[in-house]
Amino acid sequence: MGQHQEEFLIALLVALSLGIVAGWAFPALPFSILLVVMSVLFVWAVFSIYRSSKQVWPAFLMLIFVLGVLRIQAGIMLPENDISHFAGKQLHITGVLKEAPQIRERSDGSISVRYCLKAEQVRQGKESAEPVNGGLYIYARSDKGKLESLPKIGDTLTASGTVRLPHAIHNPGQIDTELLLRSQGITATLLAGKGGVNVTQSLEDRETAVWVHVLRKLAEVREHYLSSMRAVMPKEDAAAIFAMLFGGYQGLNPELLEAFTTTGIVHILSVSGSHISLLAAVMAWLGAFFRLPKVVRVVLVIAAIAVYSMLAGLVPPVLRSALMGGLTFMALALDREKDARRLLILTGLLMLTVSPILLYHISFQLSFAATAGLLYVAPPVRDWLQSRRVPAFVAAGMAITFAAHASTLPILAWYFNQLSLSAFLANIVIVPIVEVIIIIGIMAGLLAFAVPLVGRIACAGDSILLGLVYELARWMAAMPGSMIWIPSLEWPLVVFYYSVLALLVLKTPWRQQVIAWLKEKRQYIVVMSVVFIAFSVGYKLSQNGKVTLSAIDCQQGDALMLRTVHGKVVLFDCGGERNGNEPGAFNTGERIIVPYLRHYGVHEVEAIFLTHAHADHAGGAGAVLKNMPVGRVYTADEGRDAYAQSMGLGSADRLLAKLHPAREGEVFDLDGVRIEVIYAPEITAKGQDMGNEASNVYRISYGQASFLITGDLTKENEQVILAQGKNIHSTVLKVGHHGSDTSSSEEFLQAVAPRYAVISVGAGNSFGHPKQEVLNRLQKMDIRVFRTDQNGEIKFCTDGKTMRVDKYIE
Repeated sequence: MGQHQEEFLIALLVALSLGIVAGWAFPALPFSILLVVMSVLFVWAVFSIYRSSKQVWPAFLMLIFVLGVLRIQAGIMLPENDISHFAGKQLHITGVLKEAPQIRERSDGSISVRYCLKAEQVRQGKESAEPVNGGLYIYARSDKGKLESLPKIGDTLTASGTVRLPHAIHNPGQIDTELLLRSQGITATLLAGKGGVNVTQSLEDRETAVWVHVLRKLAEVREHYLSSMRAVMPKEDAAAIFAMLFGGYQGLNPELLEAFTTTGIVHILSVSGSHISLLAAVMAWLGAFFRLPKVVRVVLVIAAIAVYSMLAGLVPPVLRSALMGGLTFMALALDREKDARRLLILTGLLMLTVSPILLYHISFQLSFAATAGLLYVAPPVRDWLQSRRVPAFVAAGMAITFAAHASTLPILAWYFNQLSLSAFLANIVIVPIVEVIIIIGIMAGLLAFAVPLVGRIACAGDSILLGLVYELARWMAAMPGSMIWIPSLEWPLVVFYYSVLALLVLKTPWRQQVIAWLKEKRQYIVVMSVVFIAFSVGYKLSQNGKVTLSAIDCQQGDALMLRTVHGKVVLFDCGGERNGNEPGAFNTGERIIVPYLRHYGVHEVEAIFLTHAHADHAGGAGAVLKNMPVGRVYTADEGRDAYAQSMGLGSADRLLAKLHPAREGEVFDLDGVRIEVIYAPEITAKGQDMGNEASNVYRISYGQASFLITGDLTKENEQVILAQGKNIHSTVLKVGHHGSDTSSSEEFLQAVAPRYAVISVGAGNSFGHPKQEVLNRLQKMDIRVFRTDQNGEIKFCTDGKTMRVDKYIE
């Protein structure tokens, strides 16, 4: 252990991570027994050290593994008085504002405000108040004229409404927002009622910690920065530069965000290790320029990072970046590269021990992997390039970009399925300009305090540089092959990938030893590889000849993906939310449907069948049409204008030419799959809002298996279908109208006689879907029910004879 400290620390980090994964997968493991096991392992580890035994490594690795199991179990447990335990109840809540309110302007001119509260008391009805704990987000409406009087950090607020649990979108590759919020201490949400949010006690009227006063002052400084920039530049420019300085996506130009995403530099809009390293580099350069002693330079760097972290709000992502980026840079600046690597590993161990949920946090995953790439991958790549006479500046930029991409590739593949090839050019050309913008922005805010005119001039210069960055990013984003698709990697391939990457960057003696060991064990490795490949190929072959229909978790909306035996894809509805096409609003098509298709390697959609024009069924289709080739879009008979509005497309958009009303009785055949338009009511006055009355009904059949897609079909129209005497018997029923009692009459269910029913519904929706009456009818008929709010993605897989159901959440 003494001779291989770095390797030992890496082994401990891996053991801790595996323990966290095991504890997450098996949360029912007895806590008391684990404590006993940990105590025994601790004694074994101490005894091994005392005896200088070779068992030190296994003893410590097993000890840390059990620690990981215990920590994640403790981490996912909440106190009995946590606010989340009041979910579903109508409450009057009192708490203290933890962060500055987040403001978003809606298309109707109203303002939506999000408050982050530390709950202190709740009262239900006329009952007496009781103490609670935990953080929650409160959402409320406000008028533009009241923005100046919004509450500030440290104020005591009250609000009334129904407490709800945060709910993530549960599809493969989707970022788990529940875990993100949980890692930040947010365990509940509340939509404020008509009374809104009220201040019952301001910070000045009560005794509180000095730290709260500091946080309020820091929020005021950030607001000063933003107002100074808005005074001399367009609102969207100010939002972009503010995001570069302090993080966030509020008020950003969507085209700028898309260009930054395509060119792989979107990370500059979030406070990350690169921001910390940049600031540290500038401080270190100033220290060297003025020939300050090395110790003074280190103190200067630490002070700058501390002040900047406070200005950025001291939120968890900033603190993580400050720890990883700051410690790493200081070690590198002091020519202690080996110490920098140790510091990174120790920081990872500390963070995961304190907050094990971070292991599932995309911010932590990317930050840690990218920093590890900077320390382990970039140096050998830089040396290799320089040995081939690549200029030092270019070699450094290329090495850093390659290291960042190589070390985070499996993570990017899993969550985004995209790799930016233009990132190499963007990091060399655009990022240095952005670094100048950040430094000027920080200085401009400080100057605006002392010399307002100079501060405004500096802000104006920043706006000009941002314009240059925007044009360069748009040009690079439009380059052929700027963004390429990459497949998601399963965990065996991820392990293999990082093993190969580690082998490539190992120092020559270590690499030679590993290669020699691999040669010695090659027979065993070959046998294991053959078995693994045979198992994988066998599994793939077993899936051939099967058709899948997947109900996508898209909150309170419908979206289903049909995949044929030859991989052709058809969508039935595309989800969406009302107001989903507003600037800055959550766009279901862009955020859920398109990423879902990319995760499964879908590059082209044969057809989209929409049941009707309501946004929760058709809203996401616009994003699909914009992002990938689509054959035809079959609609209800409501007219193109209704669909253009739901999809967020202009009335003259050329994509609308793909829309064609489906006609009752039409049949489509695709790879042996039969799609029949069972019901398609004609509407005499096109464009009138027929609502759910317009819903088309589609029946999919493959061999003896069949699926009935009903949209928001009403009971009245169910009776029309029954009167027509059509064959609607199906193995699987997509329950109408998200389980509302306006659909799914007993007669209709008897005619369909499904074995399975799937309900596409949002968790804690305000409509109360699915209704208990409908669930009772389904239960009475012994129909097995699956729900996207409880099971996430639900995939039905059939060979035409048998049916298998896979749920994302069991």
